[in-house]
Amino acid sequence: MNKTSKDILGKNLEKLQSLRKSFAFAFSGIAFCIRYERNMRIHIVMLLYVMFTAIVFYDLTRAEFLILILTCTSVISLEVVNTAIEVLTDKTCPERSALAKVAKDAAAGAVLLAALTAIIVGVVLFWDMEVFGRIVNYFATNILSSIALILSVVLSLMFIFTGKERRKRGKYRK
Repeated sequence: MNKTSKDILGKNLEKLQSLRKSFAFAFSGIAFCIRYERNMRIHIVMLLYVMFTAIVFYDLTRAEFLILILTCTSVISLEVVNTAIEVLTDKTCPERSALAKVAKDAAAGAVLLAALTAIIVGVVLFWDMEVFGRIVNYFATNILSSIALILSVVLSLMFIFTGKERRKRGKYRK
């Protein structure tokens, strides 16, 4: 039986729509984490400051920059997985449970290990007293940049601490 080009086009459009939906679901999950998880907002703020510092003040090789990106992505990704485990555990075990605690603690531990690794990678890549001096000098001699930095810190703190709070059993505060 010959398929017409209309049939083929229809099936391909269905596949594209399915792919679009899967991306939309993934972005929805990431948005959920940003909206409800303070630690995710902390990771995002740190990611932005680290990337800004790396691009503006350091001359990293491609390999070093790739290591930085992979390290940051691992922390963010594990925070998303941690949130998924916490939400599922809260939904399936609304009462206190030793096994539910182990699942949540282990997931949080994975994020902690990735974050500690990110700190080590950051120290290895960024520890350079000469560059530290240039950064301090840059902000000391450029008042607009200093004001922008202070403003970014204030906005970052507002972003981190004014998010919504996730509650157990599938209910969320607005």
